[in-house]
Amino acid sequence: MLLERIHLVIEQVVFDSESYIKDKVLHISKQDLENVAADEAFSKIEFELACPGEKCRIVNMGDIVQPAIKLGEGESTFPGVVDKLGIVGSGSTLMLDGVVISETVEVKLPLASMMETSEAVAEMTDFAKMIHIVIDAFPGEGVSKESYMDALHKASKRLAKFLASLAMGLEADYTENFTLECDGLDGLPKIAYLANLFCHAPYQETTVYGGGMIDSLPTIIHPNEILDGALTNKNYNNSINADPTFVWQNHPIILDLYSRHGKDLNFVGVVLNNAHHIVETKQRNASMAAALVAKQLKAEGVIITKEGGGHPQVDVGFETDILEGKYGIKTSILFTEFLSPNNDSNGQLLIKTKHADAIVSTGCFTIVEFPPVDKVIGHIPQIAADGKPQSDLSGTLAIKNRTLQGCESQLGWTYYGSQKF
Repeated sequence: MLLERIHLVIEQVVFDSESYIKDKVLHISKQDLENVAADEAFSKIEFELACPGEKCRIVNMGDIVQPAIKLGEGESTFPGVVDKLGIVGSGSTLMLDGVVISETVEVKLPLASMMETSEAVAEMTDFAKMIHIVIDAFPGEGVSKESYMDALHKASKRLAKFLASLAMGLEADYTENFTLECDGLDGLPKIAYLANLFCHAPYQETTVYGGGMIDSLPTIIHPNEILDGALTNKNYNNSINADPTFVWQNHPIILDLYSRHGKDLNFVGVVLNNAHHIVETKQRNASMAAALVAKQLKAEGVIITKEGGGHPQVDVGFETDILEGKYGIKTSILFTEFLSPNNDSNGQLLIKTKHADAIVSTGCFTIVEFPPVDKVIGHIPQIAADGKPQSDLSGTLAIKNRTLQGCESQLGWTYYGSQKF
């Protein structure tokens, strides 16, 4: 399976009467955007820009998506969400760099994330260095919260496809090729990636080909499928504990394993597992996921990540015990520390296993304070660090750092970490 990703870099976005790309400037018509995003669940739709260096705050965020479109007849873009179901991960995909589609959600969310585009925040997350085209859609009268969020989830992916389509026929800035099939793999250590998703309820899940894994068993998936839009973020009710679709499209672990594939390791594939809320199911899924890594992928080492809050650590603990204790497969774990800013390093873990001896921290929970901004996109107050809605949308705001998109990434898309001496 060979995937070619074709990239066009966007340096500026402007609203215009027509939609097109010229000299790395993306011109977009608000009417075109509204036509693409339109849904009967929305009473009205507004679009705003948040650009790097601006003192702009996007509140109560949903998903962030990189513009992408599959090329070729019969291909599906974001299958199961935008287009008909079809397996992605091969062929060619056209993507825009430097610009993203972002959602602000006009209903209250229990654990909502946010973004600012100031220079100071750019030192904390790469999302502050990107141009955000923000869809601000309002629910229609009598429309349920669930129907509204489902419509917003689909609208942002349709917009991502539409914007990428504007680059068709233009000269690319660079291309990437991804395949697991290459020469020189004999003798290299076989490394797999085990990704624990958090699918507990609708709108509290990462979807696979548009569907949740609430009742699914562990499954093997080709890493190209993940890089090509098979997984999308639908964690509206748990946003701060999940990574947006953009990070799955640019998964740092998968990209790093690919960069070393055929050089000092043999990347053998990915297993997806759902971190269930019932202990017995956790044990079953851990056993099956470990068996897929050991018997199907025949890995000698595996990297493990999770989504969600504290209890998915238990799934990782079960998996680690089986992988190392039963199969002798070396494990490396990525965890974000967020139980308490006052805990010592031992207090950041809910698992106790002698096999979990190679743990990488992707950042520690702390409180960060942002000064007032000149512009706010969205109308629902952000929940501050004290658990109360902010009184002034544009005023000083103190939040938990994981509330900021891309600051504490559970998939490793972050500048932060911790070291224990």
